[in-house]
Amino acid sequence: MKKLSEPSYRRARDFLRAQARPLERALFAHEFEAAPVRPVLDALAAFRNADGGFGGALEPDLRMPASSALATATALDVLRELGADHTEPLVCGAVAWAVERFDPEVPGWRYVPADVDAFPHAPHWSWELHRPGGPWDHLVNPGARFLSHLSHWHQLAPRGLVESLSRAFEKHVMALTSDVGGDSLGYAAQVENDATRAKLRELALATVIRDPAAWTSYCAKPLKLAPRPDSPLAECLAPETALNLDWEIDQQAPDGSWLPNWDWQGHHPEHWELARREWHGELTLGALRSFRAYGRLEPA
Repeated sequence: MKKLSEPSYRRARDFLRAQARPLERALFAHEFEAAPVRPVLDALAAFRNADGGFGGALEPDLRMPASSALATATALDVLRELGADHTEPLVCGAVAWAVERFDPEVPGWRYVPADVDAFPHAPHWSWELHRPGGPWDHLVNPGARFLSHLSHWHQLAPRGLVESLSRAFEKHVMALTSDVGGDSLGYAAQVENDATRAKLRELALATVIRDPAAWTSYCAKPLKLAPRPDSPLAECLAPETALNLDWEIDQQAPDGSWLPNWDWQGHHPEHWELARREWHGELTLGALRSFRAYGRLEPA
């Protein structure tokens, strides 16, 4: 079993301190060095809009300033990891934004608004994919992502909305028969629904990519489905995750970072270059989180 050596950890730490965005720097300091949480909240608030939602490239592949479901879900991910409760103003605003923009015809949310193509973004966030009638499965992703958060902060969410979305989600998941994608399965598994748990494990085993040769491209890597041992899909993917951890440790770049294994396919090259640098920090923090959670960091 490989572990990230102490010198390699220091290189990752130094990269985050010098090159990452303020948000990832603050998160690293809080999670790994016991720094206060306030700088994290302040850094996150820089992406908050007056409507309570989040935008402004919080998710580096989407550069539009207006609030989007993608950025708002990302903010809620951060806030939940921090243990923020329902009285935190950033949580209150983001949940209220999500509740107001729930679309019963989906049912759920579209990750991006219709004017997304007016701003730089990765091709997978184009309106063509997310428009009504498009191929994106919005009920699973971001539907499951928001459902999990609304259930967690249930004091702020209408009970009827959570119950109706839960029923729709359960029915939809039980009917799935095809590849769902690593991100979507990971989010779906976060929904505390006994009826879908076995089905999601079945889908995970069918979806996960086991060949390390394929992990250099964007795919359903085991760690994407189970980034830490308490992830809902971690137990059923234990052998795959162990191998992926060994492989991931070897992917550290000379500057101490981990790099994205996707790009914008030639779209908005100057903006992709900025997004790529921002992803370095986010992916490096994510790698360190997984290594620590799975006991893959050598002690100092």
